[in-house]
Amino acid sequence: MNTTCTPNFNYYDSPQFLSTGMHIASVIITPVHLLGLYCIIYKTPLQMAAVKWYLLQMHVSVMALDYSVTVVGIPYVLATRIAGFSLGLLQYSSYSFLLAIFVMIACLQFVTLGITGIFENRFRIICKFSWVPLWKKFITPGFLPGQYIVYPSFLLLGIPFIPDQKTALQDIFKTLPCLPREIYEADIYVIADDMTYHVMAISMGLSGAIGQIIFFNGCLIYSSLEQLKAKTMSQKTFQMQKQFLTAVVVQAASPMICLIIPLIYFTIAHLVGYYNQGIINCLLINVSIHGLISTTALVTLHKPYRTAVRSMISKLPEPRRPKVSQLSTLSRSTVVVL
Repeated sequence: MNTTCTPNFNYYDSPQFLSTGMHIASVIITPVHLLGLYCIIYKTPLQMAAVKWYLLQMHVSVMALDYSVTVVGIPYVLATRIAGFSLGLLQYSSYSFLLAIFVMIACLQFVTLGITGIFENRFRIICKFSWVPLWKKFITPGFLPGQYIVYPSFLLLGIPFIPDQKTALQDIFKTLPCLPREIYEADIYVIADDMTYHVMAISMGLSGAIGQIIFFNGCLIYSSLEQLKAKTMSQKTFQMQKQFLTAVVVQAASPMICLIIPLIYFTIAHLVGYYNQGIINCLLINVSIHGLISTTALVTLHKPYRTAVRSMISKLPEPRRPKVSQLSTLSRSTVVVL
């Protein structure tokens, strides 16, 4: 660690840029989240009552993930390792960076479980396969509770990979270019000097969630088409289910892009030893707006919520404008002073 060198750092590389970006993001996303919360609680029609609480669970998880990034954690990550320090509320606690990453990943897991919960609910209600009753009896009771236990356990299994901090800090600074003094003096915590397990664990978690979504979607599409062919499902019901599932898929896929891109970048940066703090900061800010995309998709793709938002907008008072007669009178009475 050389604190006398001259760092090649700009504003986008700095903790100040990351912190400011996160605070701005939190201000922007808060009213949007509240709008989504209002729509789910008060504007969900009876036809969607079966999925209301699943949508609410997913939305609350999305909110928790956003605020874990923008308010609670604000992790300043030093790639090419899982190391850094917290700029959020957790900076005042011990092991702040470790807690910040733990909370963020836990919230991400809850988001993915919320999504799979919606599809599993639709699967149980719509699909008419002969083995669905067995699924309801033996699988459903432990489907989500079991995953709420399994996924967080991946985090606990990462604890043995936490290295000795003194040695790890020396090693990580050898791989990084000259940094500003404030970073050297920050409370940096190294979670892992080898990202292999952590990348594999996160990839397995995401792959498991995506695999479940694909499985349930495939079953829903096949069963719905079979019921439509057998005329046990009306065309109207089929279209309603199709629109709902399409909306949920888009709602889930859009923010996932915001999350997968940083994961890919961190993996590549670790493998090739590339370090660019500005890109890391921008990617983390990009993660912070994933909830904005998700909630926007929620209120625009689901017709009842879209209708409710339109109704609220139409009820806004229009700005008062002077009448034509008033304008003409005003124009005649205007005196130009030279």
